[in-house]
Amino acid sequence: MQDTADVTRRLWALCGVLRDDGITYHEYLNELTYLLFLKLAKELDVEKAIPNEAGWEKLSAAPESEKLSVYQRSLKLLGEADNETVRDIYAGAKTAISSPTSLDLLVRAIDDIDWYRARQNGIGDVYEGLIEKNAQESRYGAGQYFTPRAVVEAIVQACQPTPNDSVYDPAAGTGGFLIAAGLHSRDKKGNTSQLSGVELVPDVRKLGLMNLILHDLQGEVTLGDALHQKRHKQGFSLCLTNPPFGVKGSLTRDQNDLLDFPTGNKQLAFLQHTYKNLAKSGRAAIVVPDNVLFEEGVAATIRAKLLQDFRLHTVLRLPAGIFYASGVRTSVLFFCADGATSKTWFYDLREGQASFGKRRQFTSEDLKDFVKCYGFDPMGRSERKENERFQSMSVSDLAANNYRLDVIKSNNDAAQTSAVTVERMLESTRSMANELGAVQSNIQEIEKLLTSFVEGAVSPDITQIS
Repeated sequence: MQDTADVTRRLWALCGVLRDDGITYHEYLNELTYLLFLKLAKELDVEKAIPNEAGWEKLSAAPESEKLSVYQRSLKLLGEADNETVRDIYAGAKTAISSPTSLDLLVRAIDDIDWYRARQNGIGDVYEGLIEKNAQESRYGAGQYFTPRAVVEAIVQACQPTPNDSVYDPAAGTGGFLIAAGLHSRDKKGNTSQLSGVELVPDVRKLGLMNLILHDLQGEVTLGDALHQKRHKQGFSLCLTNPPFGVKGSLTRDQNDLLDFPTGNKQLAFLQHTYKNLAKSGRAAIVVPDNVLFEEGVAATIRAKLLQDFRLHTVLRLPAGIFYASGVRTSVLFFCADGATSKTWFYDLREGQASFGKRRQFTSEDLKDFVKCYGFDPMGRSERKENERFQSMSVSDLAANNYRLDVIKSNNDAAQTSAVTVERMLESTRSMANELGAVQSNIQEIEKLLTSFVEGAVSPDITQIS
């Protein structure tokens, strides 16, 4: 039987052909998004949402010499479709393919796949595999919007979403967390969690919408910047997110007005946005770069707020080399809006681990022990026992260390003290530079207002000049 991995390999292999036509990995994934939706519209029971003149049959039957023009007309019609989801996916869609021969090859290759059998094994997994391939091949492709599937699955297994949950991802990307939560929560009647998210990049939002559809899930992914949005009135019962790495660009004054503690660091902003959008007794898991765990200044203040007003029950230290930026060290913070922190558990997945990358893939097997140690209670209240990887610390001890969340050391850390110290200094320097950038931006706004006021006040009255 044709499995999803085989289908993914076959589709991805065609990228080489299109790359010769000057098409990048990211553009190729967009082309597949457009074409696969048309091909699968009938099976997904959304063919009625496709304009008659834009269906797959018309494109497939067109002669090679006319295929490109037929495809271009179809994209325009799809971008104007009555169906909102179809319109969102194809809004402003343009093909990067310039060769009718290349397009014909791609269409015939898609036609040749046994989609009936592939769907039995999960069409969504095919598309998810393509997104993962893109993430691995290009640092500047979907990688920055893609969280490794093993990490997503472990977090969702720990948090155990149900059909009664409202799940929110303020940095939805290609929809990995929303999809995993929806599939995990689906009951025998087909009910799932209420899924909603926000994505800043239009093309990536399209990938996320397509990903949801191919997994037969309903969800709302808003185009925009979550950091510009006010707190959700009811809050969400479950927030799952992996905000984009990096701290480029300061936050605007309007964005900072929505936060408890103004900052120029977007990771710290997303952490605040996440806990502010939790419903009472809601739970959250957020992936953060390690500098969030130890930085001084506003970062320490935010950590204190997190431990005093929320229950930060678990910190998972992930190994390096599993994200698109291989040098980034990350951790996952698990917390609940049901009281203050008394004790935090730390699971170290770095100690004694081989380097991860293309040769040594990071898989769900590597996180199986963490899920076991986390326990069955999605709120992190299961009875736990300490071992070499899993240790706890009281909130009083954390407070005595300025609420630092990197205070539990592994043997590996001890052997690399110098490197870690330099890394922390570099991260702190970057953070201070961005904080300074935010201050300078605000000063410039004030300077413009004052300049405008002064110029208006001292402007000479030309009627009094003789």
